[in-house]
Amino acid sequence: MNSLFRVSERNHFGLIFMTQLAALPADGFLSVKDAAKDMAMSDGYLEEIALSLKKGELVAGRQGPGGGYRLARPAKEITVEEIVTALEGPIALVPCLESHGCPVESKCQSKRLWGFLQKDVLATLRKTNLQEIVV
Repeated sequence: MNSLFRVSERNHFGLIFMTQLAALPADGFLSVKDAAKDMAMSDGYLEEIALSLKKGELVAGRQGPGGGYRLARPAKEITVEEIVTALEGPIALVPCLESHGCPVESKCQSKRLWGFLQKDVLATLRKTNLQEIVV
């Protein structure tokens, strides 16, 4: 189903995974296998998500027995914008808001609207931290 402003499955599952990690004890780790089982999804897909979050320096991993992932920083220091960006890349409602140049810029009257909306979305994602979601 196509829908304007639909959150991707990757972002949705990534945020769920991050909330699971935020609920762990300070010294705890969560395995991808256990998290994937709780989320009714494949281990491989969740591992891809976890690796993106690790590359974004939002989670830390440990291999071996008792290993898995945990938050790299306290939940109150991780914004939803950081999570979304780590999973999907820069946030842009329309391509011309992400980069310069637009093939129809001289005829485009909608860029201003999308710009206002994007500014509000980004402001909300920046001010909302992971701890606020978990509570």
